[in-house]
Amino acid sequence: MHGEALTRYTQSDPADGAGRRKERHVLRAIADVLRQIGGAIATVVTLPFRALARLFGGASSTARGRRA
Repeated sequence: MHGEALTRYTQSDPADGAGRRKERHVLRAIADVLRQIGGAIATVVTLPFRALARLFGGASSTARGRRA
């Protein structure tokens, strides 16, 4: 019974483009959320390394291409 109801509600009519558009919007929204979470994780992970580079001074100046 549950599998039957699930397939009935998840199947979309190929002629119905509105269902596919809605699915694309949902997938795009999920991708945006995952992208934001990934960006936040990357920021948190790189913060200690940036702090160390700033503390020791040399890494940040060489990253910009200047040579002493």
